[in-house]
Amino acid sequence: MLRRPTYPSMSKGLEIKKLILQGFNSFRHLKHVHAHILRLGLCHDNYLLNMILRYSFDFSDTNYTRLVFHQIKQPNIFLWNTMIRGLVSNDCFDDAVQLYSLMRSEGFLPNNFTFPFVLKACARLLDLQLGVKIHTLVVKGGFDYDVFVKTSLVWLYAKCGFLEDAHKVFGDIPEKNVVSWTAIISGYIGVGKSREAIDMFRRLLETNLVPDSFTVVRVLSACTQLGDINCGEGIHKWA
Repeated sequence: MLRRPTYPSMSKGLEIKKLILQGFNSFRHLKHVHAHILRLGLCHDNYLLNMILRYSFDFSDTNYTRLVFHQIKQPNIFLWNTMIRGLVSNDCFDDAVQLYSLMRSEGFLPNNFTFPFVLKACARLLDLQLGVKIHTLVVKGGFDYDVFVKTSLVWLYAKCGFLEDAHKVFGDIPEKNVVSWTAIISGYIGVGKSREAIDMFRRLLETNLVPDSFTVVRVLSACTQLGDINCGEGIHKWA
């Protein structure tokens, strides 16, 4: 009588996945599950390892996360993206840029999940040179249609003080969201052009988009810079 083949690695993977989806009550718990993955011989399962990386960043332990990542023999683009996003989210901007450079040297091409975070790192580091190179890759890769990627470029140019370039990228975004508008508004405020920032906010309201609290706070700061009390009172209703 023929027996149906068993797939132990698959059943083990499902068991671990179930444990991970239940969440972790401590960082020690996460390390215990990670050790369990290694004992079961699932060290090549990038899906499980990606989940470990994501949860590890939630505990803000970038050292352990880096250790886990560098032990992975063949990381895929999802793992690279998780690492870059996690480092940026934990304000490790230099490390994120270095990891991006390593990813490129390994022959990986960034995608629409890579670009927003590495561009954010460039903006925070005021690394316009790398940002421009990434912008070239965005265009070559056909990702200039992506609103999140384009908005990240607006943040980059605005943060580095290149308002003309920021405005050009902003104008090319077909369907702007609130974050896109906030990026260009913040750019104007950053170079002391408060009146232009307020004008952009009024244009935002004409689109019927609802500004979030961060946008309102930025515009109120512009009103304060101008000493325009009436403007501030008008904007307060959106707070």
